[in-house]
Amino acid sequence: METRAGYAVVGAFVLALFLGGLGLAVWFGNVRLDQDVRDYLIEFDGSVGGLSVGSRVRYHGVPVGSVADIRIDPDNVEKVAVTVELDAAIPIKANMYATLESQGLTGLGFIQIQGGTRDAPNLQAPESGKLPLIPSRASRLEKVFQSAPEIAGQLVTLIARLQGFLSDDNQKSVRDILHNLATVSAVLAERTGEIETAVVDGAAAATEVRAAMADMAPLIKELRGNFKTITEEVAITLSAARGTVAGVDAEIGKLSERLAFTTERIGGTAAQLEALVGEARPGMRDFSNSGLYELTQFLFEARELVGNLDRVVRQLNRDPSQFLFGKREGQVEAQ
Repeated sequence: METRAGYAVVGAFVLALFLGGLGLAVWFGNVRLDQDVRDYLIEFDGSVGGLSVGSRVRYHGVPVGSVADIRIDPDNVEKVAVTVELDAAIPIKANMYATLESQGLTGLGFIQIQGGTRDAPNLQAPESGKLPLIPSRASRLEKVFQSAPEIAGQLVTLIARLQGFLSDDNQKSVRDILHNLATVSAVLAERTGEIETAVVDGAAAATEVRAAMADMAPLIKELRGNFKTITEEVAITLSAARGTVAGVDAEIGKLSERLAFTTERIGGTAAQLEALVGEARPGMRDFSNSGLYELTQFLFEARELVGNLDRVVRQLNRDPSQFLFGKREGQVEAQ
């Protein structure tokens, strides 16, 4: 009986220890047995190392579910299908996405859900009987791992260039440069006094320049005043010139009007002359045909008549009695 009693005590102790451990696991894991969950599917293109069934799923760092299944997608071996159970009270929006993150230094993976806006519609299943698909993106850590080979290649190239830079010839050149710098430093140290003198002379020259500028200040001020006066006079002259030009423009306008009036009068006079010439043209044509000949004959006969009258007048002046009573006997005619 004592032996059976001992077994019963040990069994009860083991059962209590098992139930206590299960309770602690539930308490530490924050597992709610009565929690309503909803299944979603996430497909990752790369490795999901560190992720396992039961791993946490977080939204903005807050636990909202766990990983229920991990498998290779039978339709595409390049993708890893991960089924997650999320709290049904958490609305999963259509613009949310999932990334695979690593927790601390332990390397344990978990899924981080990000994005989503309040006004976005809830994520729905693409077809009946299939799980809603949450799109995935590469995390920053995955991007680093993906670019690790390229970074390693660049590091190798950099190390090779450093080795070439630190070759024996380059090291000798660096030593020569350092030696030359030491020589220059020694020369400068020996000529500290001369450098100090040069600095003092430069300060004195700067003082003289400032004094010269102070002496030139009144002259510059006077020049500014003269320039201002000249500017004002030029402005007055330009204003007067503008007035003169305006007056000349007015006179030119009046003269243009007068010239237009005169041109119009000349045009009218020319028209009248043209009409007069047109009227006189038939008479002038007749005169040139017959009248001109008759006028010529008339002028010839008139000239002879004038000649005869001239001789008569001379004879009267010379001897009126002879003209009246005729030529007497024995009288000689005067020539």
